[in-house]
Amino acid sequence: MATETSTAAGFAATVIITNYNYGRFLRGAIDCVLGQTLPGVECVVVDDGSTDGSREIIESYGARIRSVYQQNKGQAAALRAGAAIAKGAILFSLDADDFLYPATCERVAAAWDKDVSCLNYQLDVYRAEKKTGEVFPSEAFLDAGHLGRLESHGYYPSPPMSGNAFCADYLRLLLDRAIHMDGDGVDAYLLYSAPVFGRIAHIDEPLGGYRIHGDNISMSSGRKTVRNLGDHIYYQYWAEKNAARFAAEKAIPYVSDPMVKGPYLSLWYLLVMDGEYTRFKLPAQGRLATAWRCVRAYATYPNIEPVRRLKNIALAALLGLAPRPLRMLVESRMVDYGRA
Repeated sequence: MATETSTAAGFAATVIITNYNYGRFLRGAIDCVLGQTLPGVECVVVDDGSTDGSREIIESYGARIRSVYQQNKGQAAALRAGAAIAKGAILFSLDADDFLYPATCERVAAAWDKDVSCLNYQLDVYRAEKKTGEVFPSEAFLDAGHLGRLESHGYYPSPPMSGNAFCADYLRLLLDRAIHMDGDGVDAYLLYSAPVFGRIAHIDEPLGGYRIHGDNISMSSGRKTVRNLGDHIYYQYWAEKNAARFAAEKAIPYVSDPMVKGPYLSLWYLLVMDGEYTRFKLPAQGRLATAWRCVRAYATYPNIEPVRRLKNIALAALLGLAPRPLRMLVESRMVDYGRA
């Protein structure tokens, strides 16, 4: 899956901006790509059926960017359409409500190596256009052992989609072959299979901005809904299953199981059980079994603050053992069951 950092067309990097009704942020996203210090960065904008005037903004840039317009099909289809025409050997997927700092592509290209499938970097968190001092992810990146962490805990520290650069060949392969990639949550699919196909590198500082503005679908922000929780369980469950599938194809030792794994997914599953989530089919598993797995996961997952660890162990035990009225009272403080 190795790739060089230049192409015959001269584009070392392509930034693919995926947009759906984020016209209020779109100009900033495009401008940050056009302002990159690395020469020849290509900007591809895929509009996924927006109805808010985004098309007029995109067309105002003329030949300085390449554009794709499609009916609303979700993030996976939008990224696939952008990757199909991208000329860069390194591909960045930028959500239209986020932005990159001017030297991001240059820094990534300088750190790139032919065995890299994915490179992670942090993102500064912005609220109301002001930097909060928070960064995503808050956990330190791993230097190695990504697949082992995924196998044991169903997760490894990684940024949202806009905090990653991918080998173009790897990104296209995953977009073409991943199963159950049904709309959004694409970052989990790409991140979890990446260690099967190459090395994951990282830059330990923020190279862009992640906006929190109330409409984010990320699990990193906002009050969660049943749909939000259920969708992310589905995406991350199948992202891990895809990684196991590709590891088996390459004869890489990896043990998967039919239930969700890890502290976060197990806790979300306990919350979703009372919310009667039906949008996607989730793995069948009982409340007590899920609660026990959640307790074990929080007890063994590294780098969790002791108070938070104990708090979530107690919460998982309560959600597994308490009667429904008490569970709902607790859950109502964390989940909006009134929204789809």
